[in-house]
Amino acid sequence: MSIDKNLITHFDYAEEAEAAQRAGAWPQAAALWRRAADVLRASARQSPETFDLYAKYQAAGEACDAKHRVERIVEDIAKTRLDIPTLRTRKSDRLDFHELSVWILKEALLAAYEAGRDEAH
Repeated sequence: MSIDKNLITHFDYAEEAEAAQRAGAWPQAAALWRRAADVLRASARQSPETFDLYAKYQAAGEACDAKHRVERIVEDIAKTRLDIPTLRTRKSDRLDFHELSVWILKEALLAAYEAGRDEAH
């Protein structure tokens, strides 16, 4: 069955973006928010409501990009400072629980703090 792309509205993309956000799929959510904005801009007559919704979609895409950046930074700290290969749950005590010294944990927390401070600037 073929789907006519003209029948897909910005609301459809926004709904999919929300679902991707709930799943923590930040890059996909950001792309879907931007697609919703593009479809809205291409299909709607310009009005204050359209402009507000377009801005909302763009802001949601940027927020998803920011969440993804933070996740990448935290994953990198886990790999480089804590020697933890992934922060994904693997449903195994051996893989999901790690014994760490307090000085290594302190180093990782300080790295996270520095990364947050750098991101704010």
